[in-house]
Amino acid sequence: MVLDALLKIKAEDDSTLSYRRSCREGVCGSCMNIDGTSNTVACIRSIDADTSKHTIISPLPQMFVIKYLVVDLTHFYQQHLYECILCACCSASCPSYWWDEEFLGPAALLHAFRWMWFSPS
Repeated sequence: MVLDALLKIKAEDDSTLSYRRSCREGVCGSCMNIDGTSNTVACIRSIDADTSKHTIISPLPQMFVIKYLVVDLTHFYQQHLYECILCACCSASCPSYWWDEEFLGPAALLHAFRWMWFSPS
């Protein structure tokens, strides 16, 4: 998994490497952009078996970087949902969320949908 590679790099090559991690169950917020195509949680993303190809790991896009792979999630946390795993992958992928600080983002819309769908009639 990508998180295992980051742990190895931090332990053996660069102790200053910073990233978020916690439970290794896909709900901790250890989110990043991998290979420029997907925002995902590092503990559930496999490393490509083809070792001739590099895996490019970046912080979540359109968020202020605090250090290395750690981004400032303050704005996201102000809008997070009840059942959200706080990974911010959906918001980091949403252009409307990048451009409009008033827009609550996809996580808030999903949460609103859950309450409307499951609320008693």
